[in-house]
Parts: sequence; structure tokens; C-alpha cells
Amino acid sequence: MPARPLLYPALAATSLLLLSGCTTTTSATPPTPANHSWLVTADATAKELYINNAITGENTDTLNGITLGTHAGSVQLGGGRIALMDESKPQLDILSIDSSGKATIDQHYAIPNDDGRWKRAGWLSTDTSRRYVAIGSDFDDSTDQRVTVVDLEKDTEQTADITTSEVTLATTGETGTEEVETFLVGDPLRLVVTAGGHLDAYSVSAIMGGDMHPTPVATTPLNAYPHGPIVNSDGTVIGSDLATGVQTVGVTDTGFTDSQFSSYPQASVESYRPRMAPDGATAVGAQAGATEKDAGWDTIPAYLTSASTTSGKLTSVSLGNGTFTRVAVTPQFAAVALTSGSGDSLVLVKKGDDGAFNGEQTTVALDPLKNGPVVGQPATKASVRFTAATDDGNSVFVTRGGEGQITQIDTSSSMPSVTRTITVPSDLSDGGYLTTVDSAVKPYDLSGR
Repeated sequence: MPARPLLYPALAATSLLLLSGCTTTTSATPPTPANHSWLVTADATAKELYINNAITGENTDTLNGITLGTHAGSVQLGGGRIALMDESKPQLDILSIDSSGKATIDQHYAIPNDDGRWKRAGWLSTDTSRRYVAIGSDFDDSTDQRVTVVDLEKDTEQTADITTSEVTLATTGETGTEEVETFLVGDPLRLVVTAGGHLDAYSVSAIMGGDMHPTPVATTPLNAYPHGPIVNSDGTVIGSDLATGVQTVGVTDTGFTDSQFSSYPQASVESYRPRMAPDGATAVGAQAGATEKDAGWDTIPAYLTSASTTSGKLTSVSLGNGTFTRVAVTPQFAAVALTSGSGDSLVLVKKGDDGAFNGEQTTVALDPLKNGPVVGQPATKASVRFTAATDDGNSVFVTRGGEGQITQIDTSSSMPSVTRTITVPSDLSDGGYLTTVDSAVKPYDLSGR
């Protein structure tokens, strides 16, 4: 599937501090660091990973030679660890960050590629114990896919060939294949994949026992065009955002039950990579509203949609018009950087009493990108941004693609403001990739984001 556009932020200025090749411009004396919350920045083009203290902005480490797969993203494993794909090998890396901010690749697992078909990972997933990680292929226009399952405890891996089905594509009306999303759920543990019009479940014990061509042990129908896995923190409900709504199913000892489908409240394209909120039950994603084919980028409605895995209810709120980033979610709010025809801003949407992110909105003005989109011109070659937030909701980070900068916004009060600008050695030409790692927080999202 082609990549979808992201977005943009601003900066502050005062004193300049050189730290391990990174520059931090700060507008206030930083508090004493807690030494458990870290910002991870990836520049896939430059093959660099940067680690910064998420409180002070200080650079604490840099890893070279890693091409983080931004489509698959990273999976939180707890204890200061994340799983990510290094597409240059290709291999799955387990990155660990210690209390001083030093990062190491503790484990790595080669992804089979003897036939040279591998281009990138589609999706990553883990189970509730964080013992297993599944890496799905993303072979274009093929019903022959592969999933590698890694057992981190036993330090082993097995790869299974998975057969999917061709479908009538919701986007074009032509026959083709859809993305293969992966889930590791159930007891006994099963690998579940979106397989073209259905969800198929496979025995993990059979795969780890060497079955390279497993047969599904359960299957259930799935509507068209999955483009973002949804799974609650208990692994008891799974599903996906689809072309016209969200579908979820319950996971049982033997298969599936209780399928629910809810249409999007607004005419929209599928949620752009929804992620699980810290409550472990609400999936949140930013959406582009439905428009005419040649509509200008500044006329496209942007929505924030919340999907409850408990009730199946969908709630959408308008963010304005323009282009936007992937969402960042905290216990208090969801954050999206929006570029409109009149300027750039970070939009914070407060979590409502019903668990949906549909409450009061607060905006923080952001300086435009040097090569940002221009009204009346296509946005395809414009610079883009990426957004992340700390687990406690005290900070949001937004990249400045092509400029090698990250804006840190203090969101701990009712009046958010820019705290500092972090400068990294590379220019983040593709907008970069951000995630935060907090060793004191129990992970709640079982999918790569």
C-alpha cells in the first residue's frame, strides 16, 4: 500500500547547548530528569536512531546503520524495550534503553528473504505477555504472504507461509489484495491475520513447532480494506479500521465471536493508523474526510475518530481542514499536528467522560515548515511531520521534516506552550519517526504504531 501523508510543528529559542551531536534550544530551566522516559527519533534515510531524554531534551545516545521501518513502526515491550524492524537487513531488533539513556540492540532476528521479495514489514504485533512478536510481510499484489513469529524468551523464530484471498478493492473496484495485519491473541495463543475478506487464526505452538504451511484453526468474515489493526490491551477484542467503518470481533478459546461493525460518523477515508489509548479499550485515529478526487489539500476535512472496543461506538470530531500527522494519545488528550490554508497548529482534543476523545480542543500555533504545502499546489512533494507524546501527557513532540528539528511542547498545564527545539544531526527528510519509551509504564498497545 502506498504511504499516506503526515504533517508539521514550531520552535522556541534562548540558550544553545551542544549534546552528543544534537542541539537543544530551551526556553526554561529543565526539571530534574526522572531517567525513565525517552524520546526515540528515527531517520530511515540517514539510517540513524537518536535517543533523547523526554524531559530535558538532552541527547543521550545515537545508533547508526538502522533503517527503521516506519510502516510497521515499533511495539512497546515494557521495561524500556521496544521491537522495531531494521529494513536494511531485514531483521527484527529489540532495542533497550537503560536509566542513563544508553541504547543497545539486545536481540535481533533475521527475516527470511532468500527469494528477494521482501520490501518492508506490513505490521508488527505482540501478545499480552510480551514474549512473542509477529512480523508480517507486505508483498504487493500477492496472495502468498509470510509471517515470522519470534519467541523472545527462548530466543527462537519460525516463519510460516500464509495464503490470503483476492478481493474487490474498496479503493478502486478492481480485483487485488489487501494488507496483512497481524495479531497475537487467545489462549492457547494464536496468530490472527487479515487475509482478504476474512480473519484467519493459526496455532502459534504449531508454527513454533516447525509447521511452515499451517492450516487455519478458525476463520471469520471481515469487511473491506483493513488499514489499521485494533486490539484491546487484554487481547480479547481485535479488529480493524476499514473503508467505511470499524469492525471488531471477540476472541474465544476456539476462535471468534460477537462481531460488531459501526460506520464512520462522517464520510471519511479509513482512519490513518489508529492507535490504542492508555485505557486499553479505545482506538484513536486521525481521518481524512471524503472529498472530490482533485480537491486541494487545504479543503480536505480532518477528523479525529475514537472507536470503543467495549461498546463498538464510534465518535468523530472535526479538527479543521488540511493535512495532518498520525495521532499521539495520552491519558488526558489526543494530539494531531494540522496544516491548514491559514497556518500550522498542534490540536489537543481532551478525553471525554465516555472514554472517547471528543472534548474541549486546545491549539498551539506552530511555525510553518520551510518546504510546507502551498495553497493551490499539490502537497505531494512538501515536507511532512511526525508526532509523539510522553505517556504521562506532559510533553508532545513534533518533527520538522527536512530541517532536522523536533519541537517539544509542554502540555502539562491548561495553557500548552513550546518548551524547546531539539536539533538532530540528520535532516529528517521524510519527516522522521518518533516514539517515546517509558520504563515505568506498563504497555497497553499490542500493535506496532
